[in-house]
Amino acid sequence: MKKIFFTSIVFVTILLISYFFYFIPTNKDISSKIYLDKSEKMKELFREEVKKKYGKTDVLTYMLSEDKKIVEALIKKNSSLLNYENTLKQIEKLTDFRNLWIQIIDKNGYSFYRSWTNEVGDYVASGRLDVAEMMKNPRPLKGISVGRFDLTFKTMFPLFHNGEYIGLIEMVSKFNSIASTLKNQNIEPLMIAHENYTSNFIKPFSNLFIGNNYVANVNASEELIKKVEKNGIKKFLYIKNYILFENYLVTTDEIKDIHGGEMGFFILFFDQNNLDKSALTEFENQYLIEIAIFSIIYILIILYFLNRNYTKKLNLEVRRKTAVINEQKSKLESLLQIYDKNVIFSKTDLKGFITHASEAFCKISGFSKEELIGKPHNIVRHPDMPKDIFKKMWEKIPKEETVTFEIKNLRKEGSPYWVLADIGPEYDKNGKHIGYFAIREDITASKELEEVQRDIIFTMGSIAEFKSKETGEHIKRVAKYSKILALAYGLDETEASMIELASPMHDIGKIAISDGILNKPTRLTFEEFEIIKTHTQKGYEMLSVSSRPLLKMAATIAYSHHEKYDGTGYPLGLKGENIPLYGRITAIADVFDALSQDRCYKKAWHIDDILEYIKKEEGTYFDPVLVDLFFKNIDTILEIKEKYQDKN
Repeated sequence: MKKIFFTSIVFVTILLISYFFYFIPTNKDISSKIYLDKSEKMKELFREEVKKKYGKTDVLTYMLSEDKKIVEALIKKNSSLLNYENTLKQIEKLTDFRNLWIQIIDKNGYSFYRSWTNEVGDYVASGRLDVAEMMKNPRPLKGISVGRFDLTFKTMFPLFHNGEYIGLIEMVSKFNSIASTLKNQNIEPLMIAHENYTSNFIKPFSNLFIGNNYVANVNASEELIKKVEKNGIKKFLYIKNYILFENYLVTTDEIKDIHGGEMGFFILFFDQNNLDKSALTEFENQYLIEIAIFSIIYILIILYFLNRNYTKKLNLEVRRKTAVINEQKSKLESLLQIYDKNVIFSKTDLKGFITHASEAFCKISGFSKEELIGKPHNIVRHPDMPKDIFKKMWEKIPKEETVTFEIKNLRKEGSPYWVLADIGPEYDKNGKHIGYFAIREDITASKELEEVQRDIIFTMGSIAEFKSKETGEHIKRVAKYSKILALAYGLDETEASMIELASPMHDIGKIAISDGILNKPTRLTFEEFEIIKTHTQKGYEMLSVSSRPLLKMAATIAYSHHEKYDGTGYPLGLKGENIPLYGRITAIADVFDALSQDRCYKKAWHIDDILEYIKKEEGTYFDPVLVDLFFKNIDTILEIKEKYQDKN
C-alpha cells in the first residue's frame, strides 16, 4: 500500500507539471494566435471595403468633373447654375452608394456649391489641409478627411479653364455602407474622429460623440458607445494588436492626415461567441484524451497489483467467512427448528388454503400437517366466532401491512382455544402478492382468566340486583345496551367491551343498604332516599381499591350513573360533559331498563311512555348526543329487551 501511495503522488505531480507548464502556456498561445488572426482579418476586411469604395468614388467624381456647367458656373460665379440633387438620387438608386455629397470649391479655397445645403461661401481651406494642398499643387486626390460636417471619404479632382486652375470638385461619401458590411460579418465598428477636429465642426452629421471624439457612422451601436465612454476611449484608440473587452475581441485601425498627424480611428468589435475556436477546442480535447489514456494505463497497472494483493486476502477471507456461514447455517437450522416447534405459524395461498403449518400450529390445533395442508382455515374456526369478525379482517388486510385480531379456534378433539393473530400479505421476490401469513400467540390462559373475571363481575352485579329483588337479566340487558351506545358513540371494540363488563356493577353499592329501605314497597322518606343515594359512594369505595382498568371503569360507573346532564343528579351534582362518558352511557341504559320492568315499588311502564320520557329528559337527565344515538339504535335495543326477558 505504501508503494501505491508514493506512486500515486508521483503520478499526480506529473499531471500538475503537465498542466501548469504545458497545457496552460500552449492554451494561451493558441488563444493569442486565434485573437491575433481574427484582428488582422477584421482590419483586412475593413481596408478592402475602403479600397472598393475609393475605386467607385474615383469614377463618379471624374465623370462629374467633366461636366462643362461647373466650369461655366465658376467663371460666372453663379452657383445657381448647378443642381446635382437628381443626379445623386439616380446614383443612389442605381448603385449601393448612400449619403453622397458633392462640393465645389473655388480656386481661393471658398465653398462655391454644396449638394446638401445652401450654406456656402465659407473658407474651407482654413480647416482642410487637403484643400490647401490642392490649391498649391492641383492634382487628383483621395483619402479620408475630417471636414466641418463629418469624417468622410473624399475624392477630389481639379477643375481647369484654358489651362488655368479655377477650383475643384469633390465627392464626399460616408462610412455607413462600410459599417453595414462589417455588421453583416458580426463586426461592430465605431468610426471615430480625433478630438482635435471637434472644434472645426459646423453641424456634425451624426451628432454622436464619445467625450470630445466624434462618431461618424450613424448606425453605430449605442450600447458600445456607452461602454467605451464608461471605460475611457483612449483605451481603445491605440490598440497595438488586440484587446479583450468584456465578451468582445477589439482591434483598431488608424488613419493619418496628409501631414502624418492623427485624424481618425476605426475601432472594430467582434463578439467572442462567434469566434472560431476549433483549434483551441481540438488542442484541449487532445490533451484530455492523452491525460485520460495515461490515467487509464496507470489505473490498470495499479488495479493489477491491487488485484493480486486483494485476491490473496480475498481467498483467506472467503475461507474464513465460509466457516462462519456454515456455523451460522447450522445455528439457523437449529433456530428454525425451535421456531417451528414454538411459534404458531401458517401460510395460505390467495384463496385462503393452508400451504404451510408449523409444528406448534399442529400441536395446539391437534391436526397433523397432512390434515391441514390444502384445507381452508375454517378447519379450526370455532362456531362462536361471528362471521363479521372475519369480514372485517379481510377488509383491513389489503389496506394495512399487518392486522391483529383475537380469534377463538376449535381443536380437533372439540375443545376451544384462543390466539392473538398477526395476519399480513406475503410477496415473492418480485413483489407479487402470492398469499398470506399468520403468526399467533396462545392467549387461551388469559382469555379463560377473563372468562373467570367476567363471571365474577357478573356474579357481583347479580348479588346487588338480587338483594334489591331484581333479576340477573337486568344487568345483562344494561350491559348489552351500554355496549351498543358505546360503539355508536365511536368507542372502539375493546373499550366498548370493557363497558359491557363494567356496567353490571353499577349498583354494587346496594349490598351495603339495608333490605328494609332497599325493598320498601311504599314511597321512601327523605332520610331513606338519602341513604339509598349513598350506594354510589359505597360502590365507588368498594371498586376503586383496585388498579385494574376494568374495575377502575366500574368504580367510575358506580359513582356517576345517577348524575344528571343538567347538574341536578347525585352524588356530586356534575353537569354536562363533566360527567364521565361511562356514567352517562350507563345512566340511560339503566333508566330505560328500570322503567321497562316491574319493581317492588312500581309496575313496568309501557314502551311508548318510556320512550317519550327519555325524549323529554334529553338535555336534562340525559346527554342529548346519547339520546339521539339511543333512538337511532332502538330496534337493536328492543331486540335485546325481548331476548333477555326476566324469568319468573
